[in-house]
Amino acid sequence: MSHITLQDATFGRLKWRHDDNGIPVQLEQADGYMICYQRNHLPARPRWIDGKPVTSVSLDPGEFLLLDLRRRYTAVEAGDVDCVSMFAPHASITEFHQENDLAPFSTLRDRDVFGYSDIIVRNLMECFVPAFERPEAASRLFLDQLTITLLSHLTMFYGEQATEFRAVKGGLAPRQERRVKDLLLANLKGDIGLDVLAKETGLSRAHLARSFKISTGRSPMMWLQNQRLEKAVTLLLGTSLTIQAIADDCGFADHSHLTKVFLKRFKASPGEWRRKHKL
Repeated sequence: MSHITLQDATFGRLKWRHDDNGIPVQLEQADGYMICYQRNHLPARPRWIDGKPVTSVSLDPGEFLLLDLRRRYTAVEAGDVDCVSMFAPHASITEFHQENDLAPFSTLRDRDVFGYSDIIVRNLMECFVPAFERPEAASRLFLDQLTITLLSHLTMFYGEQATEFRAVKGGLAPRQERRVKDLLLANLKGDIGLDVLAKETGLSRAHLARSFKISTGRSPMMWLQNQRLEKAVTLLLGTSLTIQAIADDCGFADHSHLTKVFLKRFKASPGEWRRKHKL
């Protein structure tokens, strides 16, 4: 299993084929919660919680289990497994609540037998897949934003107590906005965390992300992506640098990363666009 460790949570990707050998596997216990998001069909297999057998059901692609790892989970694993997991310690969720002036955190409603189907969780967990497949192209800023969004959703809809974030009516102060933009431009690869940006503005990470979007119309990552593309366009028109050199200079992981983003925006590869527009 490969892992991505962030401030609030650890994400994992498990992709392999289990032989149907009937050997039970027990999850390691911890003081926290785990999402087990299934990307393919997982057949019904014997399972136990705290040593007691529970109803065995299959999981469809896109469904997930929400496990309280203070309990003991054991299952006989078999078949093709393609799972993205998130482990969030209880302390991290508590700190997230405190950081955002939310009601004190108690527990999440575990769903350990029948899977949840939640389009928001599904889309967010799918966004982590490219980070496992191409870790060199993964942006810390983007992954931080995904994690904050996922934690916000989980505490709002799966917490034992109702959670409501305060509405952010105004954007950043001009000084705050300039400082955040300067830091982003100094880290074009996106290897700066929301925690650093939040510390510079005196806001929580979630408040910063929402306020920045109000001020600019984009999330920090999308604003940075736009700056990368603008710089790439300038270099394509004004220099004879290779596409790879431009990708490096603009914070993209490589030639193919720039090409993928460029195609999505301009419907043409960087080379095609340069030949068409350069005088």
